[in-house]
Amino acid sequence: MITDLDETLKQLLIQRVPLDPAEVEIAFDLPDREWTASLTKPALNLYLYDIRENRDFREADWVVERNGNKTGSRRRRPVRIDLAYMITAWTKAVEDQHRLLWHTLATLLRHPVLPEELLQGELRAVVERLELDVHMDTAQPDGIMKNPADYWSALDNELRPGINCVITVPLDLDLALTMPLVLTKVLRFPPPLEGMPEELVQVAGMVTAKGRPEQPIAGAMVSIKGRGLETITDEGGRYTLMGIPRGKHTLRVVVTGQPEREVGLDVPSATYDLEI
Repeated sequence: MITDLDETLKQLLIQRVPLDPAEVEIAFDLPDREWTASLTKPALNLYLYDIRENRDFREADWVVERNGNKTGSRRRRPVRIDLAYMITAWTKAVEDQHRLLWHTLATLLRHPVLPEELLQGELRAVVERLELDVHMDTAQPDGIMKNPADYWSALDNELRPGINCVITVPLDLDLALTMPLVLTKVLRFPPPLEGMPEELVQVAGMVTAKGRPEQPIAGAMVSIKGRGLETITDEGGRYTLMGIPRGKHTLRVVVTGQPEREVGLDVPSATYDLEI
């Protein structure tokens, strides 16, 4: 993943600054005295100096995904990792160094999110699968590095200007549990007098476009006719209704811009999905 991010950054600089690799070397080596002594042409160095979790993006809950075979996967949300780079320019003339740094800074600031078309390898595959962005914070005052002098002292090299760039990438722990979907829950309450306990049922389903089950409908109002029970579907078209007695009912579905629909419903049932 880190190698793919390195290549993504390289392509960003080549295509968007733009930089000609034949004229400017783009390197990810440790910028110590030995490396600088080996340079034969101007160079832009992107050194990864810190890796840590971004807790602002931490989500402790799990995601439930339908598998299409009446089972669902309960998957842990990905961890978001901050990778911090120190970006420095290496040229013979200080004017060229400042010019290269300035154009690099402008390019990075124009891209607070790395363009998806430039993402490389595994990084692109993970981002597409999780539908997440790769955020990039450039030259921020509250960055990870507090004292650049300590950085250069550790490298035993001369102090020089640099751009601090922190990139947040998803790390999918690929921890998933697959189990049958729970569409019906039955709640039993003891009766106030002798007799059978009262049963109320919770149902869960999905509202999709008619003939297109892959297209969920968000924001649809789903209610039980005559019962005063209603809910709104989420962004995935999912809904849940609680407190329904066993038996036959009528579901009322209202979608903006469409006529109201009524659908017969048996509780409990094998499925509560609706095509509208």
